[in-house]
Amino acid sequence: MKDWTHGITRRGFLSGLAVAGITPVAQRVARAFPDAAPQKKWTGDNFEEAHEIMRNPYRFLQDPSEWVRHDEMRDVVIVGGGMAGLTTAFLLRDRNVLLLEREPQTGGVSKSGNWNGIEYSIGAAYMIDPEPEEGGPPNPNFDLLLELGLRKKGEKLDKERNIERRWSEGSENHCLFTNTEAFSEGEIHSKQNIEFFEHVNDEGPTPDIPPTDPKLVEQLDSISYKQFLYDAKLQESIWKKTLGPLSPRAREATEYYFWGAFGTNTWETSAYHGLNFFAAEFGNILVFPGGNSFIAKRLTERIRQRNPQLIETGHYVLEIEPGKDKKNWSVLAYHEGKVHRYQARAVVFSSPLFLAKRMIPNLPDDQRKAIESLDYRSFVVANVLLRNRIDEIFSNEKIRNAYELTRMHNVDVQRQMPEVLNGQKVFSDICSADFASWRSTPYAVLTVYRPFPYAHGRDRLRYLTYEYVEAQVRKAILEGLSHHGLKDTHIEEIRLARWGHPMIIPRPGQMAPGGVLETARQSQPGLYFAHTDIQGAPAIENALASARAAVENVNKYLG
Repeated sequence: MKDWTHGITRRGFLSGLAVAGITPVAQRVARAFPDAAPQKKWTGDNFEEAHEIMRNPYRFLQDPSEWVRHDEMRDVVIVGGGMAGLTTAFLLRDRNVLLLEREPQTGGVSKSGNWNGIEYSIGAAYMIDPEPEEGGPPNPNFDLLLELGLRKKGEKLDKERNIERRWSEGSENHCLFTNTEAFSEGEIHSKQNIEFFEHVNDEGPTPDIPPTDPKLVEQLDSISYKQFLYDAKLQESIWKKTLGPLSPRAREATEYYFWGAFGTNTWETSAYHGLNFFAAEFGNILVFPGGNSFIAKRLTERIRQRNPQLIETGHYVLEIEPGKDKKNWSVLAYHEGKVHRYQARAVVFSSPLFLAKRMIPNLPDDQRKAIESLDYRSFVVANVLLRNRIDEIFSNEKIRNAYELTRMHNVDVQRQMPEVLNGQKVFSDICSADFASWRSTPYAVLTVYRPFPYAHGRDRLRYLTYEYVEAQVRKAILEGLSHHGLKDTHIEEIRLARWGHPMIIPRPGQMAPGGVLETARQSQPGLYFAHTDIQGAPAIENALASARAAVENVNKYLG
């Protein structure tokens, strides 16, 4: 038997600027100088380094005389440079702010790589198009994209295909396939199914994040999504219409969607969060080159234009504690062999909540216990680099033109344990990485999401070797897509990123007033939280919402 525990390498991040297109000259250069050899290095979470530091962070703090003390009193120190931390820094950029990020690249799980002119995601791939309805209330996410120059008022993305952005209508976005067939969303879900989800998404009441309707939270967060799917009486009471029966393929597709979205199954996921995600898929999506990394890079660029010193990477925060006078905060961070001490009037914690219990010693006991009760799931992102364009490989038009592909196995997912089925299915979905640039190069990249939707998945991923996962992904995509045109000779390389901790499980009951999430994210004077975790589910929209709430609290506190 192959030993999976050997050969795990330390991570090296893929580099490359966000690409808005590629010129003919650059295409020829890319063809002339392909990558010399596969990189064979994990990107994503660095388990070895993280666990080594977290096991005993205090060994770095034993000799305060060796600390590098930064005496400047800043307005805010932001801990974590993911989407929430970057947005917080951008919205507070007129204040004296410092953002500390442990990785060499900002973005959190919104990072990307580049191959032959194609910017591909190694994490979060798209967002729901936030353009507000005509005559409807403004959408702060749309306003942020406007400010970043990533959207324009009045543009008709449904009629435009350009190399800076790509819009896709929900009904055209998904393609579901078996080894021999391919189906559109409308061939999997009934007309009644689709009309119900569209009604929830467009007419409401909609399970918004952050919640705006306490009664809807009470009705939907107290049950699982699986329970919701079969509760016609509840559906009728809220929306005056029902979902109707789901076909076997629709049930299977739903289960795989939850694998990819949450790393969970439908019976352990809150109906509120499940419906918030799934109904939105019947709206429109916004895809940028490299996924949401494009937005993270634009945020980073604009922040550094205002102040090049506002973001410091390579800083592993060890401890956050209030000052002696309780009017400011001290942040201790490990950087290049030294402990650095920063001071600020306020701190915004923009890292996963499970890190807060290690970094903030003075958390109240109830908050610490609430954080400890939260669970997380893991996943791998495999980018399959192809020597030909999508339309040159796949004969089926539904596969060629869709953004997101889901493989159907024609199995009853209600009778299969997730860890057993996951070993057979391997991936939840595949995204076409060159969708945003729409085949502007002679190559293609398929971004394959391989979640571990079961309790010990994180432990298993920690010890799987790069070579084992690479072979597993290669076998799975060839089994699923070879009939449709994909051949092993099309594959130049497979690049892998592993994420051990970013997906918080949105279990039923966590959103209740006074419940786990409310307790886990409770602030102190001058200490606030901004991360997808505090909303209870992993999504860029949740990150942006938490950032806006933190900014509002900081501004009130600082005056």
